Amino acid sequence: MGLVKDVVSPGKSLPGILIELQERVKRYYSKPAVMPSLRNANQSAKGRQQRSERREACLLLLAAIVSFTDLVSLRCGVPTKNGFMSLTLDYLVEYTGLNMRRAERAMADLKRANLITCSQPRQLKEDGTYRGLAAVKAVNKLLFTAFGLGKRLQHETQRAMDRLAKKIKKAGGTMTSWARNMLVIEGIKAPTPAKASTGGQSQPTVAKATTGLAAAFRSPQIPKGIPAGADNQTYAIARMELAIAIKTANPDKTAAEVNAEADQILRQRYTARTAKAGRFTA
Repeated sequence: MGLVKDVVSPGKSLPGILIELQERVKRYYSKPAVMPSLRNANQSAKGRQQRSERREACLLLLAAIVSFTDLVSLRCGVPTKNGFMSLTLDYLVEYTGLNMRRAERAMADLKRANLITCSQPRQLKEDGTYRGLAAVKAVNKLLFTAFGLGKRLQHETQRAMDRLAKKIKKAGGTMTSWARNMLVIEGIKAPTPAKASTGGQSQPTVAKATTGLAAAFRSPQIPKGIPAGADNQTYAIARMELAIAIKTANPDKTAAEVNAEADQILRQRYTARTAKAGRFTA
């Protein structure tokens, strides 16, 4: 039981933790009890659990998704110079050998089992209408924990975050990249000033949103109290990237929790690098 196409170029390989996860989840085929939520995802009225052919379809699709999983955000996709690109089900199916109908049923089971989360972003067109983009798929981090890879995931995620921070710092960045990220966030509205406080000072502007990923992010203002020596624009871009990753991996987190975690991670990076080399190099 394996994918019908290679997901990496010759001479390259997937991160070790993803290869290990793919191997361990195969246990589900012969021992469905290792993933009870998936075993019961399409339980019949008579109590029958997943048939073997359906288990096979779920494992093939899950293997394809894991192969393209970003270790920072646990999203399924590929990084490009224009930002992170989520992959469609049509694209993933090419690696599985499944027909589309079987793949759709397998995806429904994976979502119902809480192994995969999906959200449907939209892009605003010039005529004011929206067009749907590839659904943002993310692997539940509990899947790693269920197969004994929880601590290793934390370590690998930290390493991936360090690499991401270095790339952002090296490349600099512009508000264009920030805008592209915001365009794919569902339900976002134009920022509006908040009411003045009792002391006569205006509160920070925030982006109004009630649903989807948009609820997790502030407007593109520079956060207060950034570490000494940090570049304002680079810091803001890095924070936005981390906020998107954190919210995608943890959909239940509130906007305040997402922003606080992103700020904490970045401040730790700046502080550690500054203490070691006198400047931020991450």
